[in-house]
Amino acid sequence: MSFNIGEKNSKYVVVRNVTMRYAFSEKVLFADLRTSRKTGNPITDKETGEISTDKDGNPVPERVYAHWEGRFVGNAFEPAKALKNGQAINVVNGWLDKEESTGKNGREYVNVFAVITDFTLSDLPDTSGGEEPSVEAVE
Repeated sequence: MSFNIGEKNSKYVVVRNVTMRYAFSEKVLFADLRTSRKTGNPITDKETGEISTDKDGNPVPERVYAHWEGRFVGNAFEPAKALKNGQAINVVNGWLDKEESTGKNGREYVNVFAVITDFTLSDLPDTSGGEEPSVEAVE
């Protein structure tokens, strides 16, 4: 898994399901984040072993995807309300944090999440499918 935070390394974080959870806080927006990175290998068909190419005949790079819980706070809180599903952002400022808890079964759990305090819209083509911006409230 990789999640780089900083103006040069946080390009193209895709956002989905921006949600308010009032039981948690009125100043935090939650979202599902997806990041990816190239593996250095081309995409290869598992059955035939054939390498996938683009329209120019160049090998298409293989990517590994990671999913994160994101929390928009501070300067990112209000702008995050307008994000659409599938929209890409660049994280300008933020950090990774974790919460440790113990379940009813006595098992210990660790939840790693990204806290985002500033972002810009990415120049990646919009993949939102034309959905209107909305923030769902969950109590």
